[in-house]
Amino acid sequence: MNSAAVKSPAPQSHNSIPMETVIAEVQSSACFETESAWLARGGCHVSQRPRLFKLLENDMVRIVFPTESTEVDEGTAIGLICLYSIRDRSTVYAHAVFAGSTANASLRSIFNPPNQTKPQPGIEGNKAIVKFVAWKAAAWGKFLNEELALGTAEASRIWLDSFWKALDRMYGGGNLIS
Repeated sequence: MNSAAVKSPAPQSHNSIPMETVIAEVQSSACFETESAWLARGGCHVSQRPRLFKLLENDMVRIVFPTESTEVDEGTAIGLICLYSIRDRSTVYAHAVFAGSTANASLRSIFNPPNQTKPQPGIEGNKAIVKFVAWKAAAWGKFLNEELALGTAEASRIWLDSFWKALDRMYGGGNLIS
């Protein structure tokens, strides 16, 4: 994202918060600090720079911080997903995302009422979620085969690169931060 500020799409709102301020507020939240500490205890350290930043509907922002894990196995923490409310200037939640064939239950349950912050507006958000869940299952099988042929390090590199591309696609593309 090249924008220096996050602007709310809601017509009734005039919020404009610099992206760096949003990132700093997320990182100083109890949600982020608790989840980061829990992951660090398991040897998965969360990067200080996010990899994905996406302005969503209803004055919400999705920020995903990668972990420093370079080799993956089923259950390796690969990121910390955060939801931030521009309106409330608070982190709604932070939770880990793991390598493997499955997505978390709230993502898979697209009609569950708490899962109302979609990666894209309307039906496109549901379609994007279904595609990502299918990608994750298929990509894990591919990883297991590549691990046999190429070794864990190379298979992990390929899988992680593909994971970030698939996650970005779920959010409509163009949201990755280098």
